[in-house]
Amino acid sequence: MPETTTYTLRLGLEGELHDVKVEVPKGEPKPWDGAVKLKIVGRATPRIDGPRKVNGEATFTHDVRLPDMLHAAILRSPHPAATIEHIDVTPALKRPGVKAAIALAKVGGRVRFAGADVAAVAASTRAEARDALAAIEVRYKVEPFVVDLHEAMQPGAPQVHEGEVKERRTEGDEPSEGGDARRQGNVRMNPSLSKGNTGKGLRMAKVTHEATYATQVHTHSALETHSVVIRWDGPKSMTAWCSTQGIFSVRDELANIFDLKPADVRVICEHMGGGFGAKFGASAPGSRMGWAAGELARQTKRPVSLLLDRHEEHVCTGNRPSSSQRVTLGADASGKLTAIHVVAHGSAGVATGAGVGNNAFGIYTRCPHIKVESHDVFTNAGPGTAFRAPGHPQGAFALELALDELAAKVGVDPLALRLDHVEHPIRRRQLEIGRDRFRWAERRREADARRARGARVLHGVGVASSIWGDYGRKGAAVVTVSVDRAGAIEVRNGVQDIGGGITTVLGMVVAEVLGRPLAEVRVLVGESTLGASVGSGGSQTTSSVAPAARNAAEAVKGQLAELAARLLDRKSAGEITWGEDGSARAGSKSLSFAELCKKIDGEAIVATATRPETYSSYPMRHPGGPFYQIAGVQFAAVTVDTWTGVVKVPEIVAVHECGRVHNPLTTRSQINGGIMLGVGYALMEERILDRGSGRMLNPNLESYKIAGARDLPAVDIILTEVHTGANSTGAIGIGEPATIPTAAAIACAIHHAIKRPIRTLPITPDAVLAALQGGA
Repeated sequence: MPETTTYTLRLGLEGELHDVKVEVPKGEPKPWDGAVKLKIVGRATPRIDGPRKVNGEATFTHDVRLPDMLHAAILRSPHPAATIEHIDVTPALKRPGVKAAIALAKVGGRVRFAGADVAAVAASTRAEARDALAAIEVRYKVEPFVVDLHEAMQPGAPQVHEGEVKERRTEGDEPSEGGDARRQGNVRMNPSLSKGNTGKGLRMAKVTHEATYATQVHTHSALETHSVVIRWDGPKSMTAWCSTQGIFSVRDELANIFDLKPADVRVICEHMGGGFGAKFGASAPGSRMGWAAGELARQTKRPVSLLLDRHEEHVCTGNRPSSSQRVTLGADASGKLTAIHVVAHGSAGVATGAGVGNNAFGIYTRCPHIKVESHDVFTNAGPGTAFRAPGHPQGAFALELALDELAAKVGVDPLALRLDHVEHPIRRRQLEIGRDRFRWAERRREADARRARGARVLHGVGVASSIWGDYGRKGAAVVTVSVDRAGAIEVRNGVQDIGGGITTVLGMVVAEVLGRPLAEVRVLVGESTLGASVGSGGSQTTSSVAPAARNAAEAVKGQLAELAARLLDRKSAGEITWGEDGSARAGSKSLSFAELCKKIDGEAIVATATRPETYSSYPMRHPGGPFYQIAGVQFAAVTVDTWTGVVKVPEIVAVHECGRVHNPLTTRSQINGGIMLGVGYALMEERILDRGSGRMLNPNLESYKIAGARDLPAVDIILTEVHTGANSTGAIGIGEPATIPTAAAIACAIHHAIKRPIRTLPITPDAVLAALQGGA
């Protein structure tokens, strides 16, 4: 067993702290708990990279221009299921500007969705590359296909896969122990979650509710499409610029497919224009674009840029899987739950990953009998992949709307029903805080009165909860902090900043430890040579990297203290105290930070550090492991025009926590973004496949509607700061929790407004009108 130090920490919700003993690995600094008051961390701080983005200096992968660079394009299958009988890329080589052409599929190979890779070319311009695709000769043997979830489940449906299907997991997925998955036809059963005996619980029930809830396929629609630029620097080394959530997953994929040492692959992602789970690795989930760009660059001995267009981004780069969830609830006459049983089927197209998260199993845990069964259903459609809280928005929608319907049957307030079944103390307080800020009871009465008098525009309110885990990772992020003789402070780590603000947080943490202004800290990120790091997915970035930065900065400060002790005639570094300005003091003597740095032996003091395993999960652990369970709730207000069916969301109150809030400004931005995503998911976004051709009918941002500024509610964010003692800075993620409950809360609010449930997303005007006419 590793040596530990026992600290008594002040943990819990800010303002309601308790003394808790926590075992911390030897050498780890005492965690920042509720008793520690910080000067820089915790203040709303503008992004230090913000000016470069605003003035246009920031370089994205789409902006990379290299000498002699070629441009690549990929020929994609027009068929959702076919065997390739013939392919010849040589005619493309005769087209203007073309320098290389390669096959990405083999004769005898199968394509399983419309948009799958067939071949690629590299040419002097993007236009020439795309024009040359038409010259490639391909003969397909078209085969039966299926793109509808329910049709794919039927006996005799066309089989999407012949053999075993390997599950693809990335850092965007929620950690899981996995388990055996059984498959019958196109249906693959995943490991279930259960406690108690749901059959017994339903037999005990005095009131039951059973219904099916459906959610659509939801594409990522990042503004910057998947893109990669590859330059070979020698026969066994390369540099890659990539729009990615995982610099090191790109490095490792390229090293693997081209038989290179990871250290000989340099990956750069200075800035990137959005990533919600689909951008891990050099390739996209449904396209071998990393190999294509690398091989074309190798053959031509010139850099190659491969930038997908919007159509490709929709059809082959991943999506949030669909779901069809049969939810059965049981309760006694007062509304106390006796059972929750969810049987879910969903399709990630040709891939796996159509689960429904931990909502039903992990939130309303005072229910004694719970079972969640989930199944992947394979269809001939582009692959699903991790998408901001994989499975959870789907699961939240079904469970929360079912709870509202049960509450209506029993005649209890739906918020009261939730409070009766929540054990997590932070989630309970969030529900109470949100209830009061939102004016829940008053608004419900006002909405009921409006409906009673026959108003054209009805009002409604809804509430939903989120669950996620503190997935900060041991040893994955290696941060280096240095201070030179001129007093210059530098932080280095290979993490990518995908817009969440980790660059600024790293600077803030180091500035806090060393007692210097943030403006004096130089932060270098976005390149694989700067030190190993985590991917930006699963809300793990801040909780993995910020503690490592603090640990490295504390090590530098320790060396500075030893130097100060020597200069100030003290026997040990423990006799040195530090001023708020970073000055070192001992009795009546002191040295300014600049004076101290001038005495550094050599060029600089340098320290490198990482973080250990999570060492506390106070006050409540996650059902999936020994780490903290992140809580959050959202309250939504809607208006429903009964003549047009148009739903508007004027306000959302979002009550969230992410441990110690490091930068409230970027934290609020994360929550705003999560809610924007949830509004689009609830009301408008939907991939539409033609069942006759298997092709996507709306692969653009005109007919695939995402939420715009005029669609967004006024968002009232309440940050409930929680000290968990989980790591040295108390950092926990917020990216996933912020989007989980939004669509569910909106659906519940619509149910309250019109007194009819709409059990299918998105809730479009025609769906509302059908429900008002008794069609739901």
